[in-house]
Amino acid sequence: MHDKLYKIRSLKSNQGTTRSVDMDLEFEGERAFVIWDSITVRGFMLKARVEIDPLLLQKEAGCAWDFNYRGELVLPKPENN
Repeated sequence: MHDKLYKIRSLKSNQGTTRSVDMDLEFEGERAFVIWDSITVRGFMLKARVEIDPLLLQKEAGCAWDFNYRGELVLPKPENN
């Protein structure tokens, strides 16, 4: 199954600093997910996805990304998994 991937730009907070981050975005029905990481194992694509609020997505035109996320993007830290 091939999903349509979009590009998203968001602000990410990390220890008091804020920076912009570009990630892949995919939709599953009414739900939206950013792809945090992915690997291929024996022809299967395994994705670590983080669900985001689709109401905070703003469509962008003429940019290198398709959507701007107006919410705070909180990604898990690998050392906490």
